Amino acid sequence: MIAIIGGGPGGLTLARILHVHGIDSVVFERDASGGARSQGSMLDLHTDTGQAALQAAGLEREFLAAARGEGQDLRMLDHTGTMLLQEDTPDDAPMLRPEIDRADLRDILLASLPAGTVRWGSALTHAEARDGGHLLHFVDGSTARCDLLVGATARTPGSARCSPTSSRRTRARSWCRA
Repeated sequence: MIAIIGGGPGGLTLARILHVHGIDSVVFERDASGGARSQGSMLDLHTDTGQAALQAAGLEREFLAAARGEGQDLRMLDHTGTMLLQEDTPDDAPMLRPEIDRADLRDILLASLPAGTVRWGSALTHAEARDGGHLLHFVDGSTARCDLLVGATARTPGSARCSPTSSRRTRARSWCRA
């Protein structure tokens, strides 16, 4: 089994791309449900990164229907709120970096996954390298085994940890090797 820790945009997109290619995965998410909390501000998705991932996930049409082209506008203000620069995007401009509401993106991704792919209320405490895979430990005392572990979370360092022999720090996230 492939375990993905984190049900944010990165984790859900990975689960969707794996699903499109016939590969099963499980997303372990600490939230109790998809609507448990606000998802935060808007995201800019560029054509060569976020939009490319959604295209690989087969969700380009759904994304473009929910994206806001006017989110490509650029405004720079100084500390007093005085406008220093304003670049408005024409209505007919290509969607190079439109914005999408995080909740809308999460809804699109969740609707594209098979039922049961996301295990809600699964807050990881730590993972141990074991028998060629990993043993995952969760706050509620439950465990799960996986062959490959992917960290897809922006949690603070130390909030979940891997066993010392199989971990490395990358950009303030905890990651485990397969």
